[in-house]
Amino acid sequence: MALPKFEHASVTNFTFEKERSLPLNEPINPAQNIGLAGGGQVKVANYGDAEQLRQVVVNNVSKSNRDALLIFLQNSNINYSQGTFTFRDENNSTHTVRLWKASGLDFPRVKGGLYNIKLTLRDEIT
Repeated sequence: MALPKFEHASVTNFTFEKERSLPLNEPINPAQNIGLAGGGQVKVANYGDAEQLRQVVVNNVSKSNRDALLIFLQNSNINYSQGTFTFRDENNSTHTVRLWKASGLDFPRVKGGLYNIKLTLRDEIT
């Protein structure tokens, strides 16, 4: 399996030094409102495409790998959640994504001077 990486044409690509931690979470959130009518019938309203999220959790990475990730995310072409980039997963599949829920971005330092990375990515709906 390939190591996960972030790619962008105008930015130095970033590759994680380790695989994502298990379990791999990739929740799908349908854009629907579901309710019951007065007679008990189910009513569903569709509001568009489903939201696909991808969790990137990589534990025990080096400070240099963490710093390279921050440089990638802080680049003016990405600027955290402002720009999109390509996420290449372990199966070498590519997904156009943006950083999601970047507020409070925190990579805690753990035993041995290593860092735990946890990011949520959202597939870009085109």
